[in-house]
Amino acid sequence: MGAITYFTLVFAPVMALFLYFYLGKKYDSHFGSLILKGYLAGMISAFIYFLAFTMYRALGLTEISGLKRMLMFSFVIIGFSSEFSKFILYRYYIIPKKEIDRPIHAITFSVILALGFSTLTQVFFFLNLFELQSYYPSVMYSYVNVPSNLIFAIIMGFFVGMSRFINAKFIYSIIGLFGATFFHGIFKFCLVTKDFKLLSLFAFGSSLIVLVLIIKALFTNPETLS
Repeated sequence: MGAITYFTLVFAPVMALFLYFYLGKKYDSHFGSLILKGYLAGMISAFIYFLAFTMYRALGLTEISGLKRMLMFSFVIIGFSSEFSKFILYRYYIIPKKEIDRPIHAITFSVILALGFSTLTQVFFFLNLFELQSYYPSVMYSYVNVPSNLIFAIIMGFFVGMSRFINAKFIYSIIGLFGATFFHGIFKFCLVTKDFKLLSLFAFGSSLIVLVLIIKALFTNPETLS
């Protein structure tokens, strides 16, 4: 493996380690402990996703032939399966924790979980356990896999996180799940079709959206929500 491979493999765990020390020191030991648990939850979700993908592959659903199969592959096989595996642990294990006392903290732990997820999926990709290296531009994928998962995490983290502070919990949770799935599906569709112009537009547009969500989460007071 070359230097690029090693860099992309350690990026997610190093970022998670930085957040662990920074946020653990800023808040308390309980906050730091939940960061570790969130990271491990992300790795567990990666195993769940791998098992689901293995089942799809055994059924012959991962073969790409034609536009319909390509859309199904991007939005359902990859997009929904990976985001649902993260959603289950995030919504029912992380969100109920008392440390999630502000919307921005909900986004923070969604990002932590995504880093755990990205750590293992990056390893799986380089070992070709998904057998997808022929579908994607491999060097580009190794660079964009982690940042793209952070984008999906912020989208899910904002909406699912808001469900902790409002009455419409189900609606916001569903918006978070399918919002992240939609963006993940577009991302994978761009990679499979090697449409780099669309990928550039996606990167620009999604970055603006997550920036708005982060700012809104920072300035949202949970006490004003109902």
